[in-house]
Amino acid sequence: MLEEVEAYARLLDQGRGDLSISAKNKPPPQQSYSSQGEKIWLGIRPSLRQLGWSILKGRGNEHPIVVDYGLIETEAKSPLPQRLVEIESDLTELVRQFQPHHVALEKPFINANFASGSSSLQALGVINLVVYRQCQVFPVLLYRATWKSHLGSPKADQREVAETVQLLFDLKRLTSQVGSEAIAIAYAGFCGLGISEK
Repeated sequence: MLEEVEAYARLLDQGRGDLSISAKNKPPPQQSYSSQGEKIWLGIRPSLRQLGWSILKGRGNEHPIVVDYGLIETEAKSPLPQRLVEIESDLTELVRQFQPHHVALEKPFINANFASGSSSLQALGVINLVVYRQCQVFPVLLYRATWKSHLGSPKADQREVAETVQLLFDLKRLTSQVGSEAIAIAYAGFCGLGISEK
């Protein structure tokens, strides 16, 4: 594992690797996404394979709107350091684009004794690094049952979450169930749920 971390650090130092967001997930050219009094929330459903993200904006006493949402995907066969670099680069680009005031992040259950748990912890580390480096923001952490309860049921499956999000935000079509989870996470943070770790 130490070798993977060192290799990842070398990749970051050298700026190597394919660091672009895929065209289907690339945000539009930079513009201001908030007007006076509006707050922008970035919601993140962490994963090494498919990281879901969403951008919501609104004033505290109003229902927010969905600005955008999508996925940051990495190839399962790629070395872990390369996958972490892709997440770091793509998430940095998103944060620079939308300039969120707040971040809501799902706090997943992780068993560090398994290889997948170790990889997930490293992905969470990269997410926290990018968010703090780019925004000086401490993410609001939400357990899965917390943000799902906010939608009506702590045991809702992905399809049920997607349907609720679609109705709640009057979305014509959702292109990603993982993205809809990120919308729900941002919405729960916007509504004041979660724990801020400082």
